[in-house]
Amino acid sequence: MAVSVGIFLRKDISAGIQKVKISRSIELQQEVDKVQPFVQDCLESVSEDAILRIIAKGGYNAPKNFVTYDYYTVPLYFNKGKETVPGMQDVANEIAFAVKSDVAQCANFNAVKLPVKALKRPEATVIISKALVTIDLEWPLQVGAEEESATISEFSAKVKADVFFPYENAMELYNQQKAIKVLSLIDLARLAKQKNFVLHFDMADKDAMVYLLTFNRTIIKRQPLVYTFGIIREKPKPGESASLLAGARASGTQGSSAA
Repeated sequence: MAVSVGIFLRKDISAGIQKVKISRSIELQQEVDKVQPFVQDCLESVSEDAILRIIAKGGYNAPKNFVTYDYYTVPLYFNKGKETVPGMQDVANEIAFAVKSDVAQCANFNAVKLPVKALKRPEATVIISKALVTIDLEWPLQVGAEEESATISEFSAKVKADVFFPYENAMELYNQQKAIKVLSLIDLARLAKQKNFVLHFDMADKDAMVYLLTFNRTIIKRQPLVYTFGIIREKPKPGESASLLAGARASGTQGSSAA
């Protein structure tokens, strides 16, 4: 009889432990279910911000050579014979760098009281295709207490934005403008109308001509994509105009926009 009772007690204890484990597993899954969408929302938000910001800086997070115009940081693609122009993969890498830098600040787990420990720093990969930017995030996160936890690490966001179109049109405009000596307002207006963007250009600091292309067909967070770049030409030879806008000023136009 004693043995039988002992066996019964052990079964009862075992069942109790199993119930505790099941209870903890349910609680852990609930915590994971909270963390995953929280990180996902942050990833989507910082990805959209990064695209707007990087495109507005001509494809850079922090361009080394730039001028300021209004509240824009305008990279100098051409500076007295020295050319610095990002390729499309460079733009993707810059967006990835911004995302991995910003997502950890956005996903403040302590502020929302989620039991999460970051095991490594986040790493991001960005693929830019027609009408879509895909951001894959690798960020190992330990969810739960030490005695029972789960690790999640892979997140992905897709932003509906045609980054190719602004980039290609900015490159076309840049390649046209870097070699000319006098602006043709008619040609600029024609190009902007054909490509369906709004173009603003003006002289900024350091004798830089700045170009701001606004693409109202691509809206992110209720804001259009704006692409900027600047050009500083070699000093003019004797007899040449010192300002690219000389021809525009002759017709009474400066700081012009074309659409």
